[in-house]
Amino acid sequence: MEPKLRDYIENLFATAPKTKQAYELKEEIIRNTIDRYHDLLTEGKSEGEAYNLAIAGIGDINELLEALGGNPIEENAMTEEQHSAIKSRNSIFTGIAVALYILCVSPCILLAGTPLVDISPVFMFFMISVATGLLIYRNRTKYIMLEENPEKASKMRINAILKAVAIGMYISCTTPCILLASTPLAAISPVFMFLMIAIATVIVVFTRDKSGYTRADETMVESFKEFNGQKRKTSALYKVLVAILWITTSFVYIYLTIATGFFTAAVTWIIFLVAVALQNLMKAIFDYAEARK
Repeated sequence: MEPKLRDYIENLFATAPKTKQAYELKEEIIRNTIDRYHDLLTEGKSEGEAYNLAIAGIGDINELLEALGGNPIEENAMTEEQHSAIKSRNSIFTGIAVALYILCVSPCILLAGTPLVDISPVFMFFMISVATGLLIYRNRTKYIMLEENPEKASKMRINAILKAVAIGMYISCTTPCILLASTPLAAISPVFMFLMIAIATVIVVFTRDKSGYTRADETMVESFKEFNGQKRKTSALYKVLVAILWITTSFVYIYLTIATGFFTAAVTWIIFLVAVALQNLMKAIFDYAEARK
């Protein structure tokens, strides 16, 4: 039965990417399933019963395949009509995005020689942000038509929109400096730029890393999801703290060099050394806490 179990699991991972992580996960599931099979035989189960119970103990690997970058099993069974609809939808998003990229310089051309020429790059960055956001939304909701759970589909859309907004904020973060260049607030305009970066970073972290996972049953896949969820939770907290550290460091640097006119290279560079030291200290603390689990 061992070859049969191995063949079954090999077939489950047929669409998984050819990476070290996918290979190690597959081999671990094979090893645990075979061990489970022999334990069941020892308990007095027949070969057929032991085989079926061992297979049932694996669980649903679709989410694992998605996390690894592979295609869920349902996507492989996609009908021709579904494939055509998805392709058509994604083509529309791509077409609009490409058009916006091509036309993004038009505001600078159209506003040349007008009182708005100085802020024309703002419109350019806005068009680039929208184009990039459309591509991100397209990629993150590529197979949303196949999702039968309305609640999960809604979460996918919200997550995609938040990610698109965050990237747009990264692209447009210099717009406060452009808009405030000729105003009394010009000296502190970088503060608004870093504020946009800070908000975007927090959004990216929390749309990428989930807060955790509670296993639904005792299968191997559910155990892996729970373990992986805890790692993502720790990673999310670390990323937020690092983002706050560097944004605070940038604020302090701007305050010393612009707001107060204090510009001594021999002193200001020390700020970044302190920030690097603090980041390494945080990493060491998180690594130590992870090792003790």
